[in-house]
Amino acid sequence: MHQIEPKRYRFTGHDRVFHDVSAIETLPEVLKLFGYRRVFVVCSRSIRTKTTWVDRLEERLGDLLVGLTDEVGEHSPLSNVLKAAQQLRDSRADVIVSVGGGSVMDMCKAMQLCISENVYDRESLLRLQFVLSDDGTEMLTTSHAPAAIRHIAIPTTLATSEWTPVSTPIDDETKLKARFVVPDGSPQVILYDPELLRQTPVRLLWSTGVRGLDHAINTACSSSPHPFASLLAEQAIALYLRHLPGLDNTNAPEALISFTQCQLATWYTGMGQMSVPHGFSHWMVHIIGPYGGIAHSDAACVLMLAQAKWLEGWVEPQHARLRAAIGQPDRPFHAILHDLLVRLGMPTSLDDLGLSRSQVDAMIGPALEHPMVTRNNVRPIRNEADLRAVLELAWRA
Repeated sequence: MHQIEPKRYRFTGHDRVFHDVSAIETLPEVLKLFGYRRVFVVCSRSIRTKTTWVDRLEERLGDLLVGLTDEVGEHSPLSNVLKAAQQLRDSRADVIVSVGGGSVMDMCKAMQLCISENVYDRESLLRLQFVLSDDGTEMLTTSHAPAAIRHIAIPTTLATSEWTPVSTPIDDETKLKARFVVPDGSPQVILYDPELLRQTPVRLLWSTGVRGLDHAINTACSSSPHPFASLLAEQAIALYLRHLPGLDNTNAPEALISFTQCQLATWYTGMGQMSVPHGFSHWMVHIIGPYGGIAHSDAACVLMLAQAKWLEGWVEPQHARLRAAIGQPDRPFHAILHDLLVRLGMPTSLDDLGLSRSQVDAMIGPALEHPMVTRNNVRPIRNEADLRAVLELAWRA
Protein backbone atom coordinates (compact mmCIF):
# COMPACT_ATOMS: atom_id res chain seq x y z
CA MET A 1 0.00 0.00 0.00
CA HIS A 2 1.33 3.46 -0.92
CA GLN A 3 2.52 5.41 2.13
CA ILE A 4 1.14 8.95 2.05
CA GLU A 5 3.42 11.51 3.64
CA PRO A 6 1.42 13.87 5.91
CA LYS A 7 1.29 17.53 4.86
CA ARG A 8 1.12 20.06 7.68
CA TYR A 9 0.28 23.72 7.35
CA ARG A 10 1.15 25.85 10.36
CA PHE A 11 -0.79 29.07 10.71
CA THR A 12 1.34 31.39 12.81
CA GLY A 13 -1.42 33.42 14.42
CA HIS A 14 -1.66 36.90 12.91
CA ASP A 15 -4.97 38.70 13.39
CA ARG A 16 -4.47 41.48 10.82
CA VAL A 17 -2.02 42.39 8.07
CA PHE A 18 -2.14 45.92 6.64
CA HIS A 19 -0.30 46.27 3.33
CA ASP A 20 0.67 49.53 1.61
CA VAL A 21 -0.41 51.82 4.47
CA SER A 22 1.03 54.68 6.49
CA ALA A 23 2.04 53.02 9.76
CA ILE A 24 1.93 56.26 11.73
CA GLU A 25 -1.63 56.96 10.64
CA THR A 26 -2.86 53.36 10.87
CA LEU A 27 -1.36 52.36 14.24
CA PRO A 28 -3.82 54.39 16.40
CA GLU A 29 -6.71 52.71 14.57
CA VAL A 30 -5.19 49.28 15.26
CA LEU A 31 -4.66 50.09 18.94
CA LYS A 32 -8.30 51.15 19.21
CA LEU A 33 -9.44 48.02 17.37
CA PHE A 34 -7.80 45.76 19.96
CA GLY A 35 -8.39 48.02 22.96
CA TYR A 36 -4.73 48.78 23.68
CA ARG A 37 -4.05 51.88 25.77
CA ARG A 38 -0.42 51.56 26.94
CA VAL A 39 2.26 51.17 24.25
CA PHE A 40 5.90 50.18 24.67
CA VAL A 41 7.98 50.85 21.52
CA VAL A 42 11.13 48.92 20.60
CA CYS A 43 13.01 50.44 17.67
CA SER A 44 16.39 50.30 16.00
CA ARG A 45 18.87 52.92 17.14
CA SER A 46 19.56 54.02 13.58
CA ILE A 47 15.95 54.85 12.77
CA ARG A 48 15.62 56.72 16.06
CA THR A 49 18.83 58.76 15.79
CA LYS A 50 19.22 59.20 12.03
CA THR A 51 15.63 59.97 11.06
CA THR A 52 12.65 61.83 12.48
CA TRP A 53 10.30 58.88 11.97
CA VAL A 54 10.20 57.74 15.61
CA ASP A 55 9.74 61.33 16.76
CA ARG A 56 6.67 61.57 14.54
CA LEU A 57 5.39 58.25 15.91
CA GLU A 58 5.85 59.44 19.50
CA GLU A 59 3.93 62.61 18.72
CA ARG A 60 1.12 60.62 17.10
CA LEU A 61 0.85 58.22 20.06
CA GLY A 62 0.87 60.97 22.69
CA ASP A 63 -0.22 59.73 26.11
CA LEU A 64 -0.57 56.17 24.82
CA LEU A 65 3.23 55.83 24.81
CA VAL A 66 4.48 54.54 28.18
CA GLY A 67 7.96 53.35 27.25
CA LEU A 68 10.56 53.19 24.48
CA THR A 69 13.95 51.59 23.98
CA ASP A 70 16.45 51.55 21.13
CA GLU A 71 18.97 49.39 23.04
CA VAL A 72 18.68 46.37 20.77
CA GLY A 73 22.08 45.69 19.18
CA GLU A 74 23.21 43.29 16.47
CA HIS A 75 21.53 39.88 16.94
CA SER A 76 19.67 41.28 20.04
CA PRO A 77 21.95 40.09 22.89
CA LEU A 78 20.19 38.39 25.80
CA SER A 79 21.45 41.05 28.22
CA ASN A 80 19.57 43.68 26.21
CA VAL A 81 16.48 41.45 26.03
CA LEU A 82 16.39 40.99 29.81
CA LYS A 83 16.94 44.70 30.51
CA ALA A 84 14.17 45.71 28.10
CA ALA A 85 11.81 43.04 29.49
CA GLN A 86 12.17 44.54 32.96
CA GLN A 87 11.49 48.01 31.54
CA LEU A 88 8.43 46.60 29.77
CA ARG A 89 7.16 44.99 32.98
CA ASP A 90 7.67 48.18 34.99
CA SER A 91 5.90 50.31 32.37
CA ARG A 92 2.72 48.22 32.73
CA ALA A 93 2.32 48.35 28.95
CA ASP A 94 -0.42 46.26 27.36
CA VAL A 95 1.20 45.94 23.90
CA ILE A 96 4.66 46.11 22.28
CA VAL A 97 5.20 47.93 19.00
CA SER A 98 8.37 47.12 17.07
CA VAL A 99 9.89 49.44 14.48
CA GLY A 100 12.83 47.74 12.84
CA GLY A 101 14.17 44.56 11.30
CA GLY A 102 14.90 41.04 12.49
CA SER A 103 16.97 41.94 15.57
CA VAL A 104 14.26 44.28 16.84
CA MET A 105 11.50 41.72 16.28
CA ASP A 106 13.58 38.91 17.82
CA MET A 107 14.00 41.07 20.90
CA CYS A 108 10.27 41.77 21.16
CA LYS A 109 9.37 38.08 20.94
CA ALA A 110 11.89 37.19 23.65
CA MET A 111 10.58 40.04 25.80
CA GLN A 112 7.08 38.59 25.43
CA LEU A 113 8.40 35.25 26.66
CA CYS A 114 9.98 36.91 29.71
CA ILE A 115 6.70 38.63 30.61
CA SER A 116 4.53 35.53 30.05
CA GLU A 117 6.86 33.24 32.01
CA ASN A 118 7.83 35.91 34.57
CA VAL A 119 11.56 35.24 34.07
CA TYR A 120 14.18 37.97 34.02
CA ASP A 121 17.51 36.15 34.33
CA ARG A 122 19.65 34.40 31.72
CA GLU A 123 19.54 30.87 33.13
CA SER A 124 15.75 30.78 33.53
CA LEU A 125 15.19 32.16 30.06
CA LEU A 126 17.59 29.71 28.39
CA ARG A 127 15.67 26.80 29.91
CA LEU A 128 12.77 27.75 27.62
CA GLN A 129 14.56 26.99 24.33
CA PHE A 130 12.61 25.00 21.76
CA VAL A 131 12.72 21.24 21.24
CA LEU A 132 12.28 19.30 18.02
CA SER A 133 9.35 17.13 17.04
CA ASP A 134 10.00 13.39 17.02
CA ASP A 135 10.68 13.41 13.27
CA GLY A 136 13.06 16.39 13.57
CA THR A 137 11.14 18.59 11.15
CA GLU A 138 9.26 20.96 13.47
CA MET A 139 10.33 23.31 16.26
CA LEU A 140 8.14 23.05 19.36
CA THR A 141 7.85 25.47 22.24
CA THR A 142 8.71 24.41 25.77
CA SER A 143 6.72 27.32 27.21
CA HIS A 144 3.06 26.73 27.88
CA ALA A 145 2.23 29.95 29.70
CA PRO A 146 -0.48 31.93 27.92
CA ALA A 147 0.78 35.07 26.22
CA ALA A 148 0.63 37.94 28.70
CA ILE A 149 1.33 40.58 26.04
CA ARG A 150 1.27 40.74 22.23
CA HIS A 151 3.34 42.51 19.61
CA ILE A 152 2.53 44.79 16.65
CA ALA A 153 5.28 44.83 14.02
CA ILE A 154 6.22 47.69 11.70
CA PRO A 155 9.03 46.14 9.60
CA THR A 156 11.80 48.28 8.14
CA THR A 157 13.56 45.41 6.33
CA LEU A 158 12.61 42.44 4.15
CA ALA A 159 13.81 39.28 5.90
CA THR A 160 10.35 37.97 7.08
CA SER A 161 10.95 37.86 10.86
CA GLU A 162 7.46 39.31 11.30
CA TRP A 163 6.02 36.00 10.10
CA THR A 164 7.32 33.61 12.74
CA PRO A 165 7.08 33.01 16.49
CA VAL A 166 10.78 32.11 16.52
CA SER A 167 13.30 34.31 18.33
CA THR A 168 17.07 33.73 18.17
CA PRO A 169 18.84 36.36 20.30
CA ILE A 170 22.54 35.86 20.92
CA ASP A 171 23.77 34.64 24.29
CA ASP A 172 26.39 37.17 25.41
CA GLU A 173 28.36 34.53 27.31
CA THR A 174 28.63 31.75 24.71
CA LYS A 175 28.22 33.84 21.53
CA LEU A 176 25.74 31.19 20.39
CA LYS A 177 22.20 31.86 19.29
CA ALA A 178 19.51 31.02 21.81
CA ARG A 179 16.47 29.40 20.18
CA PHE A 180 12.93 30.13 21.33
CA VAL A 181 9.52 29.39 19.91
CA VAL A 182 7.29 31.90 21.68
CA PRO A 183 3.59 31.13 22.23
CA ASP A 184 1.67 33.76 20.25
CA GLY A 185 5.09 35.18 19.37
CA SER A 186 4.19 36.03 15.80
CA PRO A 187 3.04 39.64 15.71
CA GLN A 188 -0.67 40.05 16.25
CA VAL A 189 -0.64 42.76 13.58
CA ILE A 190 1.79 43.66 10.79
CA LEU A 191 1.83 47.14 9.26
CA TYR A 192 3.64 47.24 5.90
CA ASP A 193 4.51 50.86 5.15
CA PRO A 194 6.42 51.17 1.85
CA GLU A 195 7.30 54.81 2.53
CA LEU A 196 9.05 53.76 5.74
CA LEU A 197 11.53 51.72 3.71
CA ARG A 198 12.93 55.00 2.38
CA GLN A 199 14.47 55.40 5.86
CA THR A 200 16.43 52.13 5.52
CA PRO A 201 19.81 52.14 3.73
CA VAL A 202 19.42 50.46 0.36
CA ARG A 203 22.21 47.99 1.03
CA LEU A 204 20.37 46.76 4.13
CA LEU A 205 17.16 46.43 2.11
CA TRP A 206 19.03 44.38 -0.49
CA SER A 207 20.75 42.08 2.01
CA THR A 208 17.59 41.46 4.06
CA GLY A 209 15.68 40.95 0.82
CA VAL A 210 18.16 38.23 -0.06
CA ARG A 211 17.59 36.69 3.39
CA GLY A 212 13.87 36.66 2.60
CA LEU A 213 14.66 35.14 -0.79
CA ASP A 214 16.72 32.44 0.95
CA HIS A 215 13.73 31.62 3.17
CA ALA A 216 11.51 31.32 0.10
CA ILE A 217 14.01 29.07 -1.72
CA ASN A 218 14.34 26.82 1.34
CA THR A 219 10.55 26.55 1.41
CA ALA A 220 10.28 25.71 -2.29
CA CYS A 221 13.18 23.22 -2.10
CA SER A 222 12.30 21.70 1.27
CA SER A 223 12.99 18.09 2.15
CA SER A 224 9.30 17.83 3.07
CA PRO A 225 7.48 20.36 0.86
CA HIS A 226 3.89 21.53 1.20
CA PRO A 227 2.01 22.47 -1.99
CA PHE A 228 0.50 25.67 -0.57
CA ALA A 229 3.82 26.83 0.90
CA SER A 230 5.65 26.01 -2.35
CA LEU A 231 3.13 27.95 -4.43
CA LEU A 232 3.56 31.05 -2.28
CA ALA A 233 7.35 30.66 -2.22
CA GLU A 234 7.57 30.46 -6.02
CA GLN A 235 5.61 33.69 -6.35
CA ALA A 236 7.77 35.35 -3.69
CA ILE A 237 10.98 34.34 -5.45
CA ALA A 238 9.77 35.84 -8.73
CA LEU A 239 8.86 39.10 -6.95
CA TYR A 240 12.21 39.33 -5.17
CA LEU A 241 14.17 38.71 -8.36
CA ARG A 242 12.12 41.27 -10.27
CA HIS A 243 11.94 44.06 -7.70
CA LEU A 244 15.04 43.95 -5.46
CA PRO A 245 17.14 45.75 -8.12
CA GLY A 246 14.52 48.52 -8.22
CA LEU A 247 15.29 49.58 -4.65
CA ASP A 248 18.51 51.33 -5.66
CA ASN A 249 17.00 54.81 -5.91
CA THR A 250 14.97 55.02 -2.73
CA ASN A 251 13.87 58.60 -3.34
CA ALA A 252 12.42 58.00 -6.80
CA PRO A 253 8.61 57.81 -7.01
CA GLU A 254 8.80 54.49 -8.91
CA ALA A 255 10.78 52.96 -6.02
CA LEU A 256 7.50 52.76 -4.09
CA ILE A 257 6.35 50.06 -6.48
CA SER A 258 9.46 48.00 -5.71
CA PHE A 259 9.06 48.61 -1.95
CA THR A 260 5.44 47.48 -2.06
CA GLN A 261 6.17 44.39 -4.17
CA CYS A 262 9.11 43.33 -2.00
CA GLN A 263 6.95 43.65 1.11
CA LEU A 264 4.37 41.51 -0.68
CA ALA A 265 7.14 38.96 -1.35
CA THR A 266 7.91 38.81 2.38
CA TRP A 267 4.21 38.20 3.02
CA TYR A 268 4.09 35.31 0.54
CA THR A 269 7.29 33.86 1.97
CA GLY A 270 6.21 34.19 5.57
CA MET A 271 2.83 32.54 5.03
CA GLY A 272 4.52 29.24 4.25
CA GLN A 273 7.98 29.12 5.75
CA MET A 274 7.00 27.73 9.17
CA SER A 275 5.12 24.83 7.56
CA VAL A 276 8.12 23.01 6.11
CA PRO A 277 11.65 22.25 7.35
CA HIS A 278 14.44 24.44 5.98
CA GLY A 279 17.90 23.30 5.06
CA PHE A 280 21.54 24.22 5.55
CA SER A 281 21.60 27.83 4.33
CA HIS A 282 18.82 28.90 6.67
CA TRP A 283 20.57 27.56 9.77
CA MET A 284 24.26 28.01 9.05
CA VAL A 285 23.84 31.79 9.26
CA HIS A 286 23.18 31.24 12.98
CA ILE A 287 26.75 29.97 13.24
CA ILE A 288 28.55 32.30 10.83
CA GLY A 289 26.71 35.38 12.11
CA PRO A 290 27.72 35.40 15.79
CA TYR A 291 31.02 33.53 15.38
CA GLY A 292 32.23 35.68 12.50
CA GLY A 293 30.65 38.95 13.54
CA ILE A 294 28.72 38.90 10.26
CA ALA A 295 25.21 40.22 9.67
CA HIS A 296 22.73 37.39 9.13
CA SER A 297 21.65 38.79 5.80
CA ASP A 298 25.19 39.08 4.43
CA ALA A 299 25.90 35.48 5.44
CA ALA A 300 22.63 34.42 3.80
CA CYS A 301 23.81 35.77 0.43
CA VAL A 302 26.84 33.48 0.43
CA LEU A 303 25.15 30.41 1.91
CA MET A 304 22.11 30.69 -0.37
CA LEU A 305 24.41 30.56 -3.39
CA ALA A 306 26.48 27.65 -2.01
CA GLN A 307 23.32 25.67 -1.22
CA ALA A 308 21.98 26.20 -4.75
CA LYS A 309 25.20 24.68 -6.10
CA TRP A 310 25.07 21.83 -3.56
CA LEU A 311 21.50 20.95 -4.60
CA GLU A 312 22.10 21.15 -8.35
CA GLY A 313 20.62 17.97 -9.83
CA TRP A 314 19.00 16.95 -6.53
CA VAL A 315 15.96 19.26 -6.76
CA GLU A 316 15.64 19.57 -10.52
CA PRO A 317 11.79 19.73 -10.61
CA GLN A 318 11.81 22.51 -8.01
CA HIS A 319 14.62 24.45 -9.69
CA ALA A 320 12.85 24.07 -13.05
CA ARG A 321 9.68 25.63 -11.64
CA LEU A 322 11.67 28.46 -10.11
CA ARG A 323 13.57 29.13 -13.34
CA ALA A 324 10.28 29.21 -15.21
CA ALA A 325 8.70 31.59 -12.67
CA ILE A 326 11.70 33.90 -13.02
CA GLY A 327 11.58 33.71 -16.81
CA GLN A 328 15.03 32.15 -17.24
CA PRO A 329 14.18 28.46 -17.86
CA ASP A 330 17.48 27.48 -19.50
CA ARG A 331 20.03 28.80 -16.97
CA PRO A 332 21.33 27.01 -13.87
CA PHE A 333 19.52 28.32 -10.81
CA HIS A 334 22.77 29.12 -9.00
CA ALA A 335 23.87 31.24 -11.98
CA ILE A 336 20.66 33.27 -11.75
CA LEU A 337 21.27 33.87 -8.04
CA HIS A 338 24.92 34.75 -8.64
CA ASP A 339 23.98 37.37 -11.22
CA LEU A 340 21.45 38.91 -8.81
CA LEU A 341 24.02 39.15 -6.02
CA VAL A 342 26.60 40.72 -8.33
CA ARG A 343 24.04 43.21 -9.62
CA LEU A 344 23.17 44.20 -6.05
CA GLY A 345 26.81 44.36 -4.94
CA MET A 346 26.22 41.65 -2.34
CA PRO A 347 28.86 39.13 -1.16
CA THR A 348 29.08 35.86 -3.08
CA SER A 349 31.83 34.03 -1.14
CA LEU A 350 33.19 33.57 2.36
CA ASP A 351 36.19 35.60 1.21
CA ASP A 352 33.82 38.49 0.50
CA LEU A 353 32.63 38.25 4.10
CA GLY A 354 36.21 38.77 5.27
CA LEU A 355 36.44 35.33 6.87
CA SER A 356 39.64 33.29 7.04
CA ARG A 357 39.97 29.54 6.70
CA SER A 358 40.89 29.26 10.37
CA GLN A 359 37.78 31.19 11.40
CA VAL A 360 35.54 28.89 9.39
CA ASP A 361 37.37 25.83 10.74
CA ALA A 362 36.43 27.00 14.25
CA MET A 363 32.76 27.04 13.19
CA ILE A 364 32.66 23.37 12.11
CA GLY A 365 32.20 21.97 15.62
CA PRO A 366 29.37 24.35 16.64
CA ALA A 367 27.66 23.74 13.29
CA LEU A 368 27.72 19.97 13.77
CA GLU A 369 26.36 20.40 17.30
CA HIS A 370 23.54 22.70 16.15
CA PRO A 371 20.23 20.79 16.16
CA MET A 372 19.23 21.89 12.64
CA VAL A 373 22.29 22.50 10.41
CA THR A 374 22.71 18.83 9.47
CA ARG A 375 18.99 17.99 9.43
CA ASN A 376 16.41 18.21 6.68
CA ASN A 377 18.79 18.65 3.73
CA VAL A 378 17.57 17.16 0.45
CA ARG A 379 21.17 16.35 -0.43
CA PRO A 380 22.38 15.02 2.91
CA ILE A 381 24.83 16.91 5.11
CA ARG A 382 25.50 14.31 7.78
CA ASN A 383 29.07 14.73 8.95
CA GLU A 384 32.15 16.93 8.93
CA ALA A 385 33.16 15.86 5.42
CA ASP A 386 29.75 16.81 4.00
CA LEU A 387 29.76 20.12 5.87
CA ARG A 388 33.23 20.98 4.61
CA ALA A 389 32.19 20.04 1.07
CA VAL A 390 29.25 22.43 0.98
CA LEU A 391 31.29 25.18 2.66
CA GLU A 392 33.99 24.69 0.02
CA LEU A 393 31.40 25.80 -2.53
CA ALA A 394 31.05 29.01 -0.51
CA TRP A 395 34.73 29.86 -0.88
CA ARG A 396 34.38 30.53 -4.60
CA ALA A 397 31.67 32.47 -6.38
